[in-house]
Amino acid sequence: MTRKALLLAAAAAVYAAAAWQVAPGFYDGIGPPAPYCWVTPPPNISNTCKPASGQRVAKVTRGIVDPGTAFTDEGQAQMSWVPGAFQTPAGGGTVTVAIKPVAGQAGPEGVRETTNVYQITATSQLVKGAVVTLRYSDQLPAPSDLYLEDQSGTWRKIGSSTNSPTYTISATTPALGYFVAGYPANATPPAGAATVGGGQLLPILVAGAILLVILAGVPLAVLRRRSATEEEGDRAGRG
Repeated sequence: MTRKALLLAAAAAVYAAAAWQVAPGFYDGIGPPAPYCWVTPPPNISNTCKPASGQRVAKVTRGIVDPGTAFTDEGQAQMSWVPGAFQTPAGGGTVTVAIKPVAGQAGPEGVRETTNVYQITATSQLVKGAVVTLRYSDQLPAPSDLYLEDQSGTWRKIGSSTNSPTYTISATTPALGYFVAGYPANATPPAGAATVGGGQLLPILVAGAILLVILAGVPLAVLRRRSATEEEGDRAGRG
């Protein structure tokens, strides 16, 4: 009984630690986190894959461009928009949104980049805010902000909402252009950037807490089992 309980506790802790390491969708099974695919990898980081592009075609329904999400094939960059976010094309045609990683595009000055630079374009003008989400490398500190370079040619912050367990950062953008995530080079890396063995520290702490809680209940379960067995033995003896 004790050995089975310990094995169950260990399995639960391992599953929890692995599940925290990757984006939603992984929870159906256990597997290693996908490596980040760089256009040009930072120093001391190996690149094992090439980043992908992607696009989405949005139809027009009753004069309004449909909502949707465009994303790259490996899921490192995406943009979501609400109904009517794009200007309706003349004649009611479709709107194509394309996302691609770019090489040789200078990022914001004084910023340490933790993602590729991605260019997002569309065949119609964006008239409402859309949400851009970039996945960042788990081998680098988490970014503090998402940056946009639009037609003005100047990079600026557009905010951030970071999800550490999925290594993603999101922000609402008022325009299309080039996007990248990072943190100021002269600043201390954002909280939560500590790593252990290439991954973030939080998943390990959570897994450890779960393991301690489960193991704390093992002695109680064993005692209850023994008490029940002794009661059955007493009843059989009296019978």
